[in-house]
Amino acid sequence: MMEANGQPNPQPQGQPFDEEPIDLRKYWEIVLKRKWTIVAVFLLVVGAVGVYTLRQPKIYSATATLIIDAQMPQVLGGEVREAVEMGTGSYWYNKEFYETQYRVIKSRAITERVVEQLGLGHDLSFLGLDKLPPEKLQEALEKIDPVFVLQAKLKVEPVKDSRIVQVRIEDRDAERAARLANTIADAYMQANLERRVEGTKDAAEWLQDQLADLKTGLSESELALHSFKEKNDLIYTTLENRQTITSQKLIAINDTLTRVKTKKAELDARVKSVRAASQSGDMNKVMQLGIVASNSFINDLKKAYSTALNEVADLAERYGPEHPKMKAAQEKLENAKKSLMSELDAVVAANLSDFEELIETEKNLIGMLEEVKRESFEVNKKEIDYKRLAREEENNQRLYDMVLKRMKDLDLSSMLKANNVRVLDPAKVKRIPVKPRVRVNLALAAVLGLFGGMGLAFLIEFQDRSIKGHEDIEALGIGFLGLIPSIPGNESKPSSRDLYVLEQPKSNVAELCRTIRTNMLFMRPDDPPKRIVVTSVAPQEGKTTTVVSLGITLAQAGARVLIVDSDMRRPRIHSSFGLANEVGLSSVIVGDCGFEEAVKTTEVPGLFVLTSGPVPPNPAELLH
Repeated sequence: MMEANGQPNPQPQGQPFDEEPIDLRKYWEIVLKRKWTIVAVFLLVVGAVGVYTLRQPKIYSATATLIIDAQMPQVLGGEVREAVEMGTGSYWYNKEFYETQYRVIKSRAITERVVEQLGLGHDLSFLGLDKLPPEKLQEALEKIDPVFVLQAKLKVEPVKDSRIVQVRIEDRDAERAARLANTIADAYMQANLERRVEGTKDAAEWLQDQLADLKTGLSESELALHSFKEKNDLIYTTLENRQTITSQKLIAINDTLTRVKTKKAELDARVKSVRAASQSGDMNKVMQLGIVASNSFINDLKKAYSTALNEVADLAERYGPEHPKMKAAQEKLENAKKSLMSELDAVVAANLSDFEELIETEKNLIGMLEEVKRESFEVNKKEIDYKRLAREEENNQRLYDMVLKRMKDLDLSSMLKANNVRVLDPAKVKRIPVKPRVRVNLALAAVLGLFGGMGLAFLIEFQDRSIKGHEDIEALGIGFLGLIPSIPGNESKPSSRDLYVLEQPKSNVAELCRTIRTNMLFMRPDDPPKRIVVTSVAPQEGKTTTVVSLGITLAQAGARVLIVDSDMRRPRIHSSFGLANEVGLSSVIVGDCGFEEAVKTTEVPGLFVLTSGPVPPNPAELLH
């Protein structure tokens, strides 16, 4: 109820609104109040999910487990390499390798092979078309893609931190699910082996073509090298030997030329000294020449000359120049001198002849030296050509040997049917369906229904703006006067409860009405209310019972009270007091009678009633 003046109590200024603590009891009361809403939503959700789950077809699962190695088994040892590398062992490469293999298992190439192998394109149960009518079946078969259907059923699940991968199939048929999983595993293994064999075959064909070209090139290089050796007389010797021989020749010629030049210089010096001594005529100089001492014949002539000279000297002391002995000695001395000088001239002539011979020898040696040098240059030039041809022949031989060895390796590996993929566990038929998960779905539905029902209950409660208790009134800032409980009486005859306060003055209802009267009067002791309006937004909410009870309570306190029934649609005040309703408020408004004539007394002292009067067809027209 509002205050007597109809105004709400304002919040005092300067006092902030205190945050109310969470009241769990209040929420629990809401749950209890709306329990049937919660139960209804719970049962609706659980029932709907249960019906939907039970209507779903049963799905069975089958899993085939594979082990995928990053590298092929090294059956032939590490020296024989495969034509198709499966992996390198590095972390990032292996990561990309395994991700690629997972995509390959789900690829159209593998699934299409399985579809063709098992004839799934005509399996209506697999395609989900077994329940279609015949007139729509052909059109559906043209639109559906069996490969896409198989890919939708296939899941590839790698096991973390391992080389194991699980190939899982979900299908409505448990046996077909196991057959599909095993066939996919076999198809992937076969495709992997075929890829290796095909790669080996392509590599072998390419190497065969390269081997033929290399063999031709090797033969040509060998013939070119042989022709070069034959042309340059290298069949029985080598360029290294030729170069050694030429070097030895150069050394020998240089040594000989040095000796010739040395001897030539010696002869030149000797001839010059002899000529100088002979031309001077000084026999002392002649006697001091080295050639005189070294030549025995000249030495004898020198002795003969010395003897003759000594003899002339001895005779000169005894004889005069004209003495016959003196003349004979002089003649002998002159002859010895002539013989000595003649022999010296002969020696000079011989030395000059040797000198000329040495000059010619020197010229010949120089020519030979130049010839050997030219020969050495030619050998060096031929060595460059030879090395080029030999290198070309060696490279061709090396390439030929390498390709030939690789060909043999591929022949060995092609005969080996090794695979880096193997089945760890084949798929087994499991009769327990994985879908629909009835327990899980019902549990989730129960949780969803419970929380959904509670959420709906709280939503309805918080969206409900009706006043349900004094707390709601006080929350609006309106003063609360009191509470009138439900009054017992005949539900079919509401007027039987209107005079309950008068008939039962000591009842709880009467006491609460007197409390409301007291609160109302004490709210404004200086200016007590003169007019009180009792109204509601809907019919049968207790307006008549409330106004009659308050009127009786106020009249019993000694106040003069007039109850005015302004309900022009369903008036009931006159029935409560057993009064006639021929005249009343409507009569006063239209002027059919006066106010005093329309007011009626009641059995309660001090309580008067102004009934509604005749009900007009359109009550709103009374105010116009």
